[in-house]
Amino acid sequence: MAKPSKKIPDIKVTVESVKGKCSLDHKVGEEFVFKGGIAPSGLCTEAMLTIIPVARTLMFGGTHFWEKDPNVISVCCPDPKNLVVFEV
Repeated sequence: MAKPSKKIPDIKVTVESVKGKCSLDHKVGEEFVFKGGIAPSGLCTEAMLTIIPVARTLMFGGTHFWEKDPNVISVCCPDPKNLVVFEV
């Protein structure tokens, strides 16, 4: 099993909102942590595909100019009928 890197900061992901029915039953307030570049267990694979690029942006000091807080980026899962928004 891979060990977290001490050089890569931990990134917390929080379920911000759920519209519809998440197929993995993610709930508002649920948290996941990428520890030193290692993906968390229990996070939906489909959502993870949209979260990973954003998490890497933050891990290496990047930002998205449209976000009010430069340390936070919001993304949503790819299911448009059952939208789960994550704060990274």
